[in-house]
Amino acid sequence: MTPQPRSVPETFAFACGDCGHDWEATFQVMFFTDPLDPSGLTTQEYVDEAGRAVRSPLAEAVCPRCGSRKVHVLEAGLAERARKAEQERAAHPPRHRPHFPHRSPERPD
Repeated sequence: MTPQPRSVPETFAFACGDCGHDWEATFQVMFFTDPLDPSGLTTQEYVDEAGRAVRSPLAEAVCPRCGSRKVHVLEAGLAERARKAEQERAAHPPRHRPHFPHRSPERPD
């Protein structure tokens, strides 16, 4: 009997370079070791949230909104933090503070 493969959840954040859509997806990374392989090499497989085996989400990400393949993979939570920072900046725009021109030490006024 083959032992159950161990699995680890891994969350990736994605951002589309065409339409700007961002999303996160969690995959189960399944690790398999062939008991008959004397080298003991381990292979891994990604399983999506629907339970389907998929190729690496890092290699074949497609934007669910526009279908673009110009997708950037980010650290989980990074897209959400960037969106919150943009909203915060829009809610509280920076105030312009007037300043005086710099004076050169060589040029007396």
